[in-house]
Amino acid sequence: MRIVIVMILILVTHYCFAAEATTVHVSVGKVSEVSFPENIAKVVKGGAADSILVEAMDSALYILPKTDTPSDIFVTGVSGRSYPLNLKVSGAHDLNVVIGGGKTAAKGYQGGINVMDVMKDVLLGHEPAGATVLKIDRKITLKDDPIELRFVAAYDFPIMSVYIIKARNLSDNIAIVPTEKIMFKGLSAITSQSDTLNPTGTDGDQTTMYMIVNK
Repeated sequence: MRIVIVMILILVTHYCFAAEATTVHVSVGKVSEVSFPENIAKVVKGGAADSILVEAMDSALYILPKTDTPSDIFVTGVSGRSYPLNLKVSGAHDLNVVIGGGKTAAKGYQGGINVMDVMKDVLLGHEPAGATVLKIDRKITLKDDPIELRFVAAYDFPIMSVYIIKARNLSDNIAIVPTEKIMFKGLSAITSQSDTLNPTGTDGDQTTMYMIVNK
C-alpha cells in the first residue's frame, strides 16, 4: 500500500484539467474513502501538516482527520486531471464518496483569482496575470536542519501571496526538503520540485519551493 502524504501547493502542469471541488463530510478519528475514476498519481494537501492523514491505493483515497480543521486536498490522476476535495467536519461522516469522470470548469476564488491558474503559471516560470511582482532576497535557516532557504521572489495578490524559495543543502549527506517544518501565519500550502537534496557541492543539492500564504 503506497502512502502519499504531501503538503502543498497545487501541482498543475500544462495538461491538467481543473475540476470543481467536491465536498467530503469527515469526522475526527474516522476514515472516509473517496473513489476516483482513475488511479491516483499525486496527492497535495494544504494547511497544517498534522491536521490530516491521507493514504492512496490505486484509485482510492483514505482520509483520516486528526483535528477539527482538516486541510483541503488536491488529487491528481494519472491523466493529469485534478480533483480538489473540500473537507467539511460533520457529525455523520461520509463512508465513501464516488467521483465521476466528467470534466467541470475550474472553481474560481475571491476577486476573480483562480489559485490553480496562478500556480500553473508559476510552476511553468511565467508571471501570473494581475500579480504585483516583488523582488526579495532573504535567507533563513531552520533549527537543527542543514537546509538554507532563500526567498527570491513573490507574486502578490489582494487575497494571497505566492513565494518562490530556493532550498540548498549545506551538509555532506542527502537531506530531506523540510516542507513540514515551515510555518507561517496564513500558510495555505507549500511544495517543492524535489523531495530530497544531494550533498552540498554536487548536482541536485538545490531545489525550488513554492509557498502560498493567505492574507
